[in-house]
Order: sequence, then C-alpha cells, then structure tokens
Amino acid sequence: MSPENRRYTIHLGVAMLAYGLTLVGSITAINNGELSQWGAGLASMTPLVPAFYALQVFIRRVRSMDEFQQRIVTEAIAWSAGIVGFCSFGYGFLEGAIDAPRISYIWVLPALIGVYGIAQCIFYWRASR
Repeated sequence: MSPENRRYTIHLGVAMLAYGLTLVGSITAINNGELSQWGAGLASMTPLVPAFYALQVFIRRVRSMDEFQQRIVTEAIAWSAGIVGFCSFGYGFLEGAIDAPRISYIWVLPALIGVYGIAQCIFYWRASR
C-alpha cells in the first residue's frame, strides 16, 4: 500500500470511528430527554464535525492523485451529482402529483456517495479496457 493510501485509510478510519461515536452519543443524549430543544438541536449536529473531517481527508487524497485518477474522480462526482440531483428533482415533481411518501434530506449524502462509488468503479473499468 502506498504511503498516500495508508495515510488516507488511517485518517478516514479515524473520521468514521469518530462519526460513529458522535452519532451514538448524540442519539443517546437526545433520547435521554434531558436536553432543551436548542441542546438537542446542537447535539444532533455534532456528527457533522467528523463528517467534515472525512470530507477534508477525501479532498486531500484527491489532490495527491495523478491527473488520470483526478479525472476519473471528478467525472464520477459529476455523474453522481447529476444522477442524484435529477432523481430528487423528479421525485419532487412526483410528490406534488401523487401521494408519494416524503424522503428525508438525510439520504442525499449517502446517495451521492453510493452513486459516486458505482460510477468510479464503472469509469475505472472502462479505462482499463
């Protein structure tokens, strides 16, 4: 494993561990019921801190890639944003037309990450052919 990949793996692992701990901690604090509305609101936002750190780790990793890898990542991100954006846009029209269930905004980032991962795999596969 290259030093860049090792550093990325360690830092992303730390960020995800911190995310998991803050998520469990914030849910526990909120469900405990001893927080004011503002306190519960602040507690619900604490997992964003390690998530933002994970974003910084990802951006640092992309900057350390060569031009070919950066092009693949950029294209995968563009497709991910486009696909998730158009799906949410279309679903918004659907919600207005029929009695479709509302989908929480909390699913947007996981959808972006998931579609990005699939797109990146496709682009690397296509480039290797």
